Amino acid sequence: MPSLTGVPSLAGRIAGALTVLGLLMAAPAGAQTVVDGSDASLDPSLVATIQALVTRGFAVPGAAEFRKLHLSKARNGHGYCGEVAVAAGADFVPFHAILEEAGPSSLLLLSDYAKPGEAGDRETAVRLLTNFGCLE
Repeated sequence: MPSLTGVPSLAGRIAGALTVLGLLMAAPAGAQTVVDGSDASLDPSLVATIQALVTRGFAVPGAAEFRKLHLSKARNGHGYCGEVAVAAGADFVPFHAILEEAGPSSLLLLSDYAKPGEAGDRETAVRLLTNFGCLE
């Protein structure tokens, strides 16, 4: 709101800054794409939640691409499989996301187990992703 001098008040400047910040934070999730249309049968807000969880540690979350999104075989009915690439042209990596309404969500991203010396952990991750129906 302008003051009598025509300069926006502090409250007005803060409100404007918060609006811009909110738009900037929302932009990356909106820019993420599902390249194969596998999200068509899923609620858009659910897809956005999955994307936010999967890309939370990415340097540029908005550049991520998704494919093969589907409900997993997790018994609780809150698990979702898919594949994610950090950017167009990058390799796709399988993941399993569990979205809990009343608790913490969890993510199993196969690329997290690609480090040298983690062969045993990688085998376990592959087995879990297979059992959840994320790998064939």
